[in-house]
Amino acid sequence: MTGSLSLTAFLFTTALMSAVHQGPVALGGIMSAASEKAEGLRSLQPEAVLTTLDLERPGLEEVKACAGQGDRAGALAALLSYYRGKYPLPSGAKAGAGDLETADRLVDHVFQWGPYESADYGDDIDWEWDPRGDIEWVAAVYRFYWATPLSAAFAATRDEKYAKTFVDLTSDWIAKHPLEEHRKVHPVYTTWRGFAWLDIQTGIRATRLCMAFPVMVHAEAFTPEFLGVLLASLYDHQVKTEQLPMKAIHNKAVFEQRGFVNIAYTFPEFTDSRRWMELALERTRENLLAQTTADGVQREWSAGYHLGVLRDAVEIMGRMDAFDRDVPQDYRDRVRRMYDYIFAIATPDLAFPMFGDASRAVDVPEQRSRWSLYSTLVGATDLLDDPKYAARARLERDKLPEQTSYAFLDAGIYALRNEWGPDQVYLTLHCAPPALTGHDQPDNGTFELYAYGRWLMPDTGYYTYGHDPKGRAWHRQTSVHQTLTLDGKDTRVDAAQRLWHTSPELDAVVVDNASYEGLVHRRTVWFVDKAFFVLLDEALGDALGALDLHFQLAPGEAEIDTEQLRARTLFDDANVLVWADPEAPLAMTEEDGWFAWTYGHRKPRRAFRYRHASPAPTAFLTLVVPYRGTESPEVAAFLPEDFVGGADRVELGVTAFGKGWRIGRDLGSGQAWCNPE
Repeated sequence: MTGSLSLTAFLFTTALMSAVHQGPVALGGIMSAASEKAEGLRSLQPEAVLTTLDLERPGLEEVKACAGQGDRAGALAALLSYYRGKYPLPSGAKAGAGDLETADRLVDHVFQWGPYESADYGDDIDWEWDPRGDIEWVAAVYRFYWATPLSAAFAATRDEKYAKTFVDLTSDWIAKHPLEEHRKVHPVYTTWRGFAWLDIQTGIRATRLCMAFPVMVHAEAFTPEFLGVLLASLYDHQVKTEQLPMKAIHNKAVFEQRGFVNIAYTFPEFTDSRRWMELALERTRENLLAQTTADGVQREWSAGYHLGVLRDAVEIMGRMDAFDRDVPQDYRDRVRRMYDYIFAIATPDLAFPMFGDASRAVDVPEQRSRWSLYSTLVGATDLLDDPKYAARARLERDKLPEQTSYAFLDAGIYALRNEWGPDQVYLTLHCAPPALTGHDQPDNGTFELYAYGRWLMPDTGYYTYGHDPKGRAWHRQTSVHQTLTLDGKDTRVDAAQRLWHTSPELDAVVVDNASYEGLVHRRTVWFVDKAFFVLLDEALGDALGALDLHFQLAPGEAEIDTEQLRARTLFDDANVLVWADPEAPLAMTEEDGWFAWTYGHRKPRRAFRYRHASPAPTAFLTLVVPYRGTESPEVAAFLPEDFVGGADRVELGVTAFGKGWRIGRDLGSGQAWCNPE
């Protein structure tokens, strides 16, 4: 494994291998019913594991007979034979070069995660070791990320060294982490009581073990004795999750329940499996509905968590169907809306916007079927029997709706586009309510821009979680996003959605954010002629201080003309012009710029700000104009002399590409217009 991941893998890895340090929101009801007796949890001894199984199930006759005779070894041998028959090892399995390389290093106890160099754990593994100073590394090891490449390597090669490594590592972890120590404090991350048995660790580890089991059970190294040890530990996972669930509205609560369900589904031989499934469905439904908006957006406003929660919710739903357990209609409806959000918000290259703790591949594969959200959308069609999702993935225009722009008002997220094809002009805007956790950023009003096959103004990105606190803080600050600041300080997150209009000729959005005490930032965006954008940014209130409007360009050559108050990229195929009236009372200054597209990786880029000569209340008028080729168009815009900041009704003139329009908005009537001149 290297630090370079496909976007699909990274988004899911982000969702499953992070968030361990974010504050959850408490949840009432069934999730708060954990028993005080849980403090006295004890690991099940392998000698007692047969007592947890329903030996009356078909196929377990020999297991029952041996157990009845007190022949524990014979019973486990029969149980191992049963599982090998139940989960036949598929032929023709292939492992990627990365999996084989990772597995070979794991044989030598050399681990690697994320963008870091590998680390040799030696013969006596210290599972708490933090070799690279990043909590995410430690969490990934606790979550058994390493089980996946080992099982892939064994399935492809049948080489016993991979299975033996899996058995040795798993046995070692189980021996060193009895359930009695589920509250043990990590020696480095001392604020985390019970880090090894944390909800997300427990859930993902359980899922990883269930994924590896049908493969590894066929190895010679997978002995009857190890089967007993493993089943006892899996039972411990269930006891911990049942008695000490997360009790909060959070992505981790769903990840936890996925592991709980996967053990019950993979090992229905446990007597409690059906009860576990019913309990998991109650908990998952309650949490899923609470952590997503009515219009289907996961409330952390961050791509990996939306995708991870959706994937787990869908898997849990499928497991319930297999158990003949009715899934409530509101659960199914919310899953559909979560797919609708992906359908509408997905970027032209089938990825997510990079708002909050989200990432995106820089190098997009030529083969469309390898694009990040392709398989997710195709899978939605298979699951929901609706052709539009696969049509979006495959760009089957005749099956796509005429409407191309969408608003998710509960989430404050908008996608403006002129068409579905690869040359579309696409702007997505973020102005959300407070998120459930710290995965959002204080950047309300910000946007990303793509046009004519190229990212022109991408988000700054989050860069990291754990290894560089200063770097993370830099990427999170408001002033490195495409929005307004007062004295360069971070804004509050306090959004209001004021207007949404979409038609074949015009899209328009108006959002407010109560960014500071005494100052509201109102941003109006007109998508004029479905070709370019007019931005009116009003600073409403009486707060004193310097008002700056910030913009960032894609990495690459750019021209920033501080005298003429304009900037443009200098690519050879498609570009963007950011324009302000050179007569406006603005000063234009370059700023530091960085672009972080995936965990631990970033590169410099050009960025700038406009500073207004007047304090609030005042307004900025700018144009963001994407264009083909290298010659930027002539553009202009002006506000009327009687313009009053904060007024419901605004009308102004704009020219671009040799044409002119009168554009406006009226918050009172909820109308927006664009009339050719």
